[in-house]
Amino acid sequence: MKCVNQGLKVRLYPEEDMMIKINQNIGNSRFTWNKLLECFQETYKLFKIHGYSKLKCNMTTFNTMLNMLKKEHAFLYLSESSSLQQVYRDLINAYNDFFSGECDYPKFKSKKNDKKAFRIQNNSNIKIKPHTIILPKLGEIYYRTSKKYREKLKNVKINSVTIKIENGKYYAVFNIESEISDFPKTHEFVGIDLGMRTLATLDNGLKIANLDVNYEESMIKKYQKRLSKKEYNSNRYKDTLKTYWKWVDKKKNKINDYYHKITTKIVKKYDIIILEDLNIKGMFQNPRYSPKLQKITWKKFVEMIKYKAEIYGKTFRQISRWYPSSKTCSNCGYYNKDLKYETEWKCPQCQKIHDRDINAAKNILKQGVTDLINETMNLWSRGDSTVILLSWESISP
Repeated sequence: MKCVNQGLKVRLYPEEDMMIKINQNIGNSRFTWNKLLECFQETYKLFKIHGYSKLKCNMTTFNTMLNMLKKEHAFLYLSESSSLQQVYRDLINAYNDFFSGECDYPKFKSKKNDKKAFRIQNNSNIKIKPHTIILPKLGEIYYRTSKKYREKLKNVKINSVTIKIENGKYYAVFNIESEISDFPKTHEFVGIDLGMRTLATLDNGLKIANLDVNYEESMIKKYQKRLSKKEYNSNRYKDTLKTYWKWVDKKKNKINDYYHKITTKIVKKYDIIILEDLNIKGMFQNPRYSPKLQKITWKKFVEMIKYKAEIYGKTFRQISRWYPSSKTCSNCGYYNKDLKYETEWKCPQCQKIHDRDINAAKNILKQGVTDLINETMNLWSRGDSTVILLSWESISP
C-alpha cells in the first residue's frame, strides 16, 4: 500500500445566488492573474532600467503584490484567501516552466477564452456532508456522486478542491490522498507502436482500433452552425447551446471511458511498458497528418498509461523518437532506408515479410529493454543500493 494524490470529480448543483458567487470567484482569480502578471512585467522593466538584470520570481514577491492589490480593489476580499494565493503559485510555476524552456511566456487571460475555475486549499475549512459540501466564503452546495466516492470523501485527506464550470455544468475536483495497492506482477513486457490507422499496436500482434466518434463530431458541427445563426444570448441561442454542450460532453466521455478501460488493461497485464517518444506537437504542424491527428488523442493515451504505471507499481519507458523502429527489421536488424509509407514490406536480407506496425512495436520493445538494461548496469556500477535488477532470463529471446 502506498499513499498517492488523486483527483476525484463530483457534479455540483448550485442555486442561483451560489452561481453568482462562483462566477465572482472565477472572475477574481482571472483578474488577480492578469494584474500580478502586469505588475511583475512593470517591476522587471524598472529593475532593468536601474541596472538589475534579475528579479526573483518567488512567493514573497507575489504575496506582497497580492496584498497591495487587495488594498486597491476591495472586491478581492469576496474570494477565499487561499484561492488568490493559488493564482500566484500557478503564475510562479508558469514562469519557472518558461525559464526552463518547457513552455511559452505566461499570457494574460481573457474572459472569453478563460478556463473557468479556481482552487481552494483545505485549511480544515472544507466540510463534507452526505449530500452537500461546505466551502469557505461560498457556503453549502448540493453535490451528486456514486455511493463509493461519497464514502471515500468522508475517509480521506482532502488537500484542495477546484471549482470549475465545463459546458454549463458545475463540478468540484477534490485533490485527495488515498492508499492504493500495486497490481500483481505478471513478469510480462510489451512494446507499443502508436499509429493513425490503429490507435496502438502491441508487439504480440494485437491491434487496438481507433474510437469511432464521427457521429458525435457531426452533431457538434451541426449545432455549431445553428449557434452561428442565432442571436447571441437569446432564448433560442441558450437552448441550442445546451444541446451543443450535450454532444461535446458525449464525445469527451466516450473517449475518456474507452481510453481508461484500454490503459488499465495494459497496465494490469504488463510489468514493463515501452512506447516511442513521438513529437506530437511537430506532427500537428504537418498538413498531411494534422486532420487525422485531431481525432486521435495520443497524448491522453500516453499520459494515462504513464500515471497508472507509476501509481500501480509498473515500469513505463519511452525510447528516443529518432530510433527507426518502422524501417528496422525486427528479425535480423537490417535497416531499410527505402521504406516509405508501405503497410507491409519484405526484408531484403532475411526475406521476412513484416507488418509495419507490428514490426515497429517489436523494435520498440527490444530498444526499450536494451535501454533499461544499460540504465540498470550503470546504476549498479555506481553502487546504487536502490536499483532493481532485471531478470536476464525474462528478456532473453
